Amino acid sequence: MLLVNILKKIVPKFGGLDVSESNHVDTYTENKMIQVKGEQIAASENGGIWVTFQELSEYKFMNITVIGLEKFKTYEGCELIFTNENDILVLKSDTKEIESDFSNVSNRWITSISFDITNLNIDEIKNKTAKSVKLSFLKNHESFTILTK
Repeated sequence: MLLVNILKKIVPKFGGLDVSESNHVDTYTENKMIQVKGEQIAASENGGIWVTFQELSEYKFMNITVIGLEKFKTYEGCELIFTNENDILVLKSDTKEIESDFSNVSNRWITSISFDITNLNIDEIKNKTAKSVKLSFLKNHESFTILTK
């Protein structure tokens, strides 16, 4: 194993190909970031939150795609917390197993999460009554500002 690590360092220096994962250009994840489905409802300096709504039988779901600097990996789910001056809306994810994908092109993470939601919650989100939204996991979170109409 030690010999393999040494060869990985020496071969590229003598003009050989460096096939290490860190030098691989991830066009698949980067294309997902460029072609995000849905409407962007929130933004941060390095990304944002896009939403789509769907109905299965009589259940309504909000699917979000988050692009940002935080890597999320959990089997416990997460919370999406919408905040305005005098109200807080907390949504718990329907998706429990969540893992972000990294793009080494833009050095950002993309995460897809689904939330069980009601018509009242859909109206609040579509009308953009909140000022900010925070995606919160066990140990970390990322904050976004709601985009105005």
